Amino acid sequence: MKTKTIGELLQEERQRYHLSIEQLAQQTRVKTEYLRALEANQFAELPAATFVKGYIKTYARLFHFDYQPLLALLRRDFKESVDGKLVPREFIKPLLKKKHIWTPVTMAVIALGMVFISLIFYVGLQWYSIQKPPRLDVLEPLDYAFVSQQITVKGVTVDDAVLSVNEQPVSILPNGSFQTDIFIPRDGMYTLTVIATDRRGKTNVVQRSVHVRVK
Repeated sequence: MKTKTIGELLQEERQRYHLSIEQLAQQTRVKTEYLRALEANQFAELPAATFVKGYIKTYARLFHFDYQPLLALLRRDFKESVDGKLVPREFIKPLLKKKHIWTPVTMAVIALGMVFISLIFYVGLQWYSIQKPPRLDVLEPLDYAFVSQQITVKGVTVDDAVLSVNEQPVSILPNGSFQTDIFIPRDGMYTLTVIATDRRGKTNVVQRSVHVRVK
């Protein structure tokens, strides 16, 4: 058997007391169109849920019945929207489920988005590789190391770079490694400047400060 709706139950109570919609509106001071919408279960035509609950309680006071079962029925079948209106739950659930459906259009948009992001990433990577200076790692000597007058400088750079240590040209092996000796005649703190310039004209500079001890 089909369960009666809130509107049908309210209408039965009103008719049991032989009151018309117009007469009920006069007694309750609720607009006629609101009462008609309430009994027709047209909750979209009614104000916020708070008012709807108030109308049900008004029926209950006038016709002497317990309104709690009707409010429970209201909570079961309807849910409050963002603006406080009552919306049938069967209209909300499919909408929520629909958000998780992967349609062909959704898949196409996601695929295009991934292609666009990959393209941006590739262009950014190429731009960075063009703008960045050549690799230059000075392995020896360490910064602030104590060294003798003849200092061995070792490191790695790109194989097509032009390299100098304290303005002295240094040859680079095919694997990018290099090694050279620098002679410092006196004791003290000295700075070694290693410069690598690649064929794009990009330059990288590494400096090492060392303590020279003359034996």
